[in-house]
Amino acid sequence: MILSIIFSVVALILFIIQLFTLEKGKRFYMTGAVMLVCWMCILIAVSIYTARHRHGAVTNPHHGYCFILAWICFCFSFIIGILYLVLRKK
Repeated sequence: MILSIIFSVVALILFIIQLFTLEKGKRFYMTGAVMLVCWMCILIAVSIYTARHRHGAVTNPHHGYCFILAWICFCFSFIIGILYLVLRKK
């Protein structure tokens, strides 16, 4: 998850740089690619968390609200990554 946070910050900085340096009509390819890498990092982190807590002698199998927030971040980072690839500078 820390790696996905780092990629999110890098994507934000890249977006700001591209916002001021791109010509009109160009797409935000680099920002979209970094956000999709962030999306993959979230997927890997949540999958590892799920697999780690699936096996074992756990009396309470409830993952907690952080697990749900991680899946919400997973969905939003995928949507944002695709939107950056489609988005054009006006």
